Amino acid sequence: MLNFSDYCSGNINMSSTIPLITTSEFSCSACQKIFKKQSGLSRHLTIVKKYNIPRNNLDNLSETNNKNFKNILVYLIHCKLPNGFKKGGRQLVSLACTEHQFFDIFKGYIHHRSNKNIYKCIFRGTIGYQTLSEILNNPLWGRRFYDEEQQTYVVLFDDPPQHLKNNPLAIAANCAEGITTKRRKSKYNPGEVTIEWKIKAKKDAKENYCEAGFIYMHFWVKQI
Repeated sequence: MLNFSDYCSGNINMSSTIPLITTSEFSCSACQKIFKKQSGLSRHLTIVKKYNIPRNNLDNLSETNNKNFKNILVYLIHCKLPNGFKKGGRQLVSLACTEHQFFDIFKGYIHHRSNKNIYKCIFRGTIGYQTLSEILNNPLWGRRFYDEEQQTYVVLFDDPPQHLKNNPLAIAANCAEGITTKRRKSKYNPGEVTIEWKIKAKKDAKENYCEAGFIYMHFWVKQI
């Protein structure tokens, strides 16, 4: 039997009494999906690479067109950065957008594509903010300044490790930061920007059909 004096005297070899647990896992930096082997991650990234290959009938648009569309996106994002500590939380920007336009701006960053041609991009952390700054050609795309040195900004942080996601202290810290979760889990996580493109369709009583592509930007904001 081990006793307290043995620990104090240093007679116990801790390496022989405590089993070493080694875990190796590989995760995608964009979607945080975890793989047990490097080969699994490699296959995942190969699939993602295919998502960023545009269909043959998608032509490139002019740089002027893309610049104007990016300016519209930044304007709409800033409209969702309100002045007020109680006005934070999840925000949504939606805008009519052709598939050509979406691919021209976000090609290379598309991380998911469904059989119904629904595209998704995920941006997280400091790198995600910098990437969107380059895409939108505006380093202040996610910040809006107010009087008295106040500013409202898009919240971006790296996803916490899996063992911390259910940690009571981590949850309490998030609540203290003003980020709350609803009882029904949202697929749009705090601390990341999710950008989707999909088609909205309508049909009237006489079967007249119409459709249009839309871009959706989901993000969380906070004021300091």
